[in-house]
Amino acid sequence: MKKIYFLFGIHNHQPIGNFPEIFEKAYQKAYAPFIEVLLRHPLIKLNFHCSGILWEWLKEHHPEFLDRVKKLLKDRRLELLTGGYYEPILPVIPDRDKFGQIAKQTKFLKEEFGITASGVWLAERVWEPHLAKSLAESKIEYTIVDDTHFLSAGIHPEDLTGYFLTEEEGETLRIFPISQRLRYLIPFGIPEEIIEYLRSYSERKEDIGLTIIDDGEKFGIWPETHKHVYGDGWLDKFFTLLEANADWLISMTFSEYLDQFSPRGRIYLPTAAYFEMSEWAIPNIRIGEDFSRVLKNLDVLPGVVKEKLRPFLKGGFWRNFLVKYPEANNIHKKMLYVSEKVNKAVESVKCKVKGKESTLTPYTLHLTPQIQQALDLLYAGQCNCAYWHGVFGGLYLPHLRQAVYRNLIKAEDIVNSLIKKEKIHSDLIDFNCDGKEELIVETSTYNLYFDLAQGGTLFEWDFIPAGVNLVNVLTRRSEVYHKHLQEYLKERPKESETVKTIHELVKVKEEGLENYLFYDWYNRNCLIDHFLHPHTSWDDFRKCQYGEQGDFVNQSYNLEVKKGKNQIKIHFRRRGVVWSGEEKIPLSLEKEIVVDNSALIQVNYRLGNFSTSVIGIWFACEFNLALSEKIDDGGELLVKNSWERIDENQKMKIRFDFPKPVNVWYYPLETVSSSESGFERTYQGTIFLPHWKLNIKPDKTWSTSFSITVEHFK
Repeated sequence: MKKIYFLFGIHNHQPIGNFPEIFEKAYQKAYAPFIEVLLRHPLIKLNFHCSGILWEWLKEHHPEFLDRVKKLLKDRRLELLTGGYYEPILPVIPDRDKFGQIAKQTKFLKEEFGITASGVWLAERVWEPHLAKSLAESKIEYTIVDDTHFLSAGIHPEDLTGYFLTEEEGETLRIFPISQRLRYLIPFGIPEEIIEYLRSYSERKEDIGLTIIDDGEKFGIWPETHKHVYGDGWLDKFFTLLEANADWLISMTFSEYLDQFSPRGRIYLPTAAYFEMSEWAIPNIRIGEDFSRVLKNLDVLPGVVKEKLRPFLKGGFWRNFLVKYPEANNIHKKMLYVSEKVNKAVESVKCKVKGKESTLTPYTLHLTPQIQQALDLLYAGQCNCAYWHGVFGGLYLPHLRQAVYRNLIKAEDIVNSLIKKEKIHSDLIDFNCDGKEELIVETSTYNLYFDLAQGGTLFEWDFIPAGVNLVNVLTRRSEVYHKHLQEYLKERPKESETVKTIHELVKVKEEGLENYLFYDWYNRNCLIDHFLHPHTSWDDFRKCQYGEQGDFVNQSYNLEVKKGKNQIKIHFRRRGVVWSGEEKIPLSLEKEIVVDNSALIQVNYRLGNFSTSVIGIWFACEFNLALSEKIDDGGELLVKNSWERIDENQKMKIRFDFPKPVNVWYYPLETVSSSESGFERTYQGTIFLPHWKLNIKPDKTWSTSFSITVEHFK
């Protein structure tokens, strides 16, 4: 019988902006009990990673956890992995930030535990080939990715043992393949059956290493796992069996394995992540549904056939989350925009240090406290969880998105305060990388980002004093799992007594979720110009099931920017059409936004009738406001002078002032999404829609104005 070297690891993480009670729950239900069980089994060794976010929290709230880690290190039973400090998707952040994030985490581990980590954890195991060079230049010797990566590269499943060597421009990196089979068995399989599965490898002609490293949250936080893993004793039993078979099944760290064994060979891996991620990253809903059906059909095939087909199945590519969700793309491009500003400030310090540029990182430079703070805020704004969505809430969770924006807005504000420039200015740049220019206006109070090609709408509205993006909402869109939800609600299968992985689990957190499955045909921004069908009701508009009579919502506008000494006037103009019955009538729309360095925004509208007859139209201006709490279910009201909302959580008040009474619709914008605990309804923000029913004579115009003020309070 040959020896099996069992390379077992755990990765723990909580995102920036997550609620304190979630951190504590994860500690009590997963992190602490896992280490307690591990301490009782002296033959078990563990490869261990925590994000810097979590290390900071543990150090402050549970220093005893760090003491236990130090004991395991002293007993040579633990190997700590470094990584991006704030758990970024490394391939999609600039190289300078890759180096900085890894250096910050490595520095923390060195100062806290006295070790120099040589292995790196990749957030969500997202791999791109250029990483090999970046990681090698960060003094990283090895990383761990899923066997999916290797199968896509043409490696036979039987060869997915030990580790491989890859390179980029001659810079080498060692890579361990994670066994998907073990990922699904641990901790959901019967311990004895897992041992027998491992034993099947011992019949080979040589000693081999098998790698399994996965989320620590599945050992206590995932639904029903705390009772299963600890209450029913799964983990204790599994470790006991590992120790009982230690004559052939040897627990080992990655570095120990590297010291004793050579690589299996050279490999060049394609872009990949774990297999489930490739399902979620498909940007087209129809292709996503087709892929889901293919996988469902695959499940009914015999095991041998399924395993032969598996290497040829590949879904999407992580970066296409930025295509699937424009909101994710906006966050990503905001991050790149702020990174450029912050790193210019870092470079200004670097240039003053002569002759050592090649060895300098942000954590070997003596930065000013302000620049160091801006850099840390930037890195915090790169935390991956709000950039994508799968079985976890991720992008769908407003507090995670807002936390990313808050850090980026604050980082940008610090750097802007250090730069001598005009207090109010504008730029036309291709911000979102769609081949078209967007307008960015920056004042001391607001950052305003306008999309000229999408109705001249406001898609980012940063209120700098509170660090809040007021347009941080999510458009309601169809998801592949919505069909799964509808099928589940129709069939209502009986609950299984077997503990399932979150990839198999279907639960609903409230009844009637199918009544909230509405989909938007345009992006939910601000200053969206609507011409409503005469029969539109409040409920029709709420469901986005109404008639749009104009061609203004998501079409191109002309732009003129007039800059005064202390203010900027942004003038949008479009000459389009409005349908009146069967007649297509030419109509001009002008909207002007006037801003200065105060908290006041003035909005002016003018509509012009270019036809030869009177037109009756119903004009509305839509705002999607990222308030943190739902107050009520909305309705219809007459605003005599002003409408306001106070947001205690975000410490701000927003007020709309109108010169004349105006009819308003408002309602909560809510999405239905999957999460690790089941399907759920999430409040994204409040839609505010002032509207006017008008009759405009030939060659005449109608105009109105209103103002918006946002106040910050402590």
